[in-house]
Amino acid sequence: MTGFAKKTSLSNVQWILDVLGNPEKALFMIHVAGTNGKGSVCAFLDSILTGAGKRTGRFSSPHLIRMEERIQIGGREISEKRFAEVFAKVKSAVFLAVKEGAEHPSFFEFLFFMSLVFFQEENAEVCIIETGMGGRHDATNVIVPRLSVITAVSLDHQEFLGNTLELIAAEKAGIIKPGVPVICLRQKPEVLRVFQEEAAHKDSEFLTISKDNLIFSEKSSDYIDFLRKSAYDKKSKCLKLGLLGDFQYENAALAAAAVRLLFPDLKRKTVFNGLSSAFLAGRMEEVSPNIFIDGGHNLQAAEAFCHTLEKYFPQRKLIVFAPSHKKEEEGILKLLTGVENLEGIIKVPVVNREIPEDDFLKAYKTIIQKSEEGVLCFCIGSFYLAGKVKTFILNGGRK
Repeated sequence: MTGFAKKTSLSNVQWILDVLGNPEKALFMIHVAGTNGKGSVCAFLDSILTGAGKRTGRFSSPHLIRMEERIQIGGREISEKRFAEVFAKVKSAVFLAVKEGAEHPSFFEFLFFMSLVFFQEENAEVCIIETGMGGRHDATNVIVPRLSVITAVSLDHQEFLGNTLELIAAEKAGIIKPGVPVICLRQKPEVLRVFQEEAAHKDSEFLTISKDNLIFSEKSSDYIDFLRKSAYDKKSKCLKLGLLGDFQYENAALAAAAVRLLFPDLKRKTVFNGLSSAFLAGRMEEVSPNIFIDGGHNLQAAEAFCHTLEKYFPQRKLIVFAPSHKKEEEGILKLLTGVENLEGIIKVPVVNREIPEDDFLKAYKTIIQKSEEGVLCFCIGSFYLAGKVKTFILNGGRK
């Protein structure tokens, strides 16, 4: 599969893990794949389990500012000191493997090795592993988790994964392991069929969460209605999530169902608290007064973004858009132009995974000016843009 030329084979990934002493075999893991919502589901899982007193490890991508963001223990980023120590250990193993004939790992693969080594050394009790892209050919797919989780699937990275939903679903379904339960959001029929067939072939228990069963438990005294048609419980207020957007209720339901399946004795209040306190950088994150960043970069994410604006942000709005994928640029722009109270859209290019400095500074000047006038500014379409805006804000870019 030529689309995966920048990756090494899974046998190569396993080769290096063997040299490292197979840290993956000592870890209790949850594997998360999907097109949209992977980061959110991982954040919900981490928040719930950390709140339950579990020592969690989380490997995710991409990062906004620092590579350390990708490797977390107990909800906190790996320290620079530990990052350097683990880097040196993996570097030595890679050197030995390459000397014996292995291919040098990619950037993503190297960080994945680091995360597993770190989690083992830090005695992580539950590790949440997010795929990078796809699933079947993803470096993370060497692991054998206790549970596989699949979020919403849509067209994305078509040049690597295929140009139909069925082909993309087949890549995501590749994380399903023999005898390992899999839980997913209910998808379009053609996607769900791929998952069901793969699970049946692997003799894996298959569970779905849909708009018809977004409940925490079927017992009437112990449930969450994620559609918010009823209450937090029978006598209290609705559950408020830590992540903004109605689509997050499905991600939250997926995470809640996952932890309930793995840890059936987990208290309902612990799950509620975890869902309401979850945080994920770069997803509708307000990085400064009236300035928001969101890394969603495909049509499905743009639809969710526009729905969130319509429901929660009636104010005047400016959108700065950095298109990550040319194939969906036109469709996303069409959606964005329909946003109410829109003052304008500023499009900035993405060149070699970066926003050109001149284009960025020009847009950034407008963002600061408009935000100070009370206009809400949303920087979307790319994690490269989101990270650059956040970096400038953190470095005193308001001045």
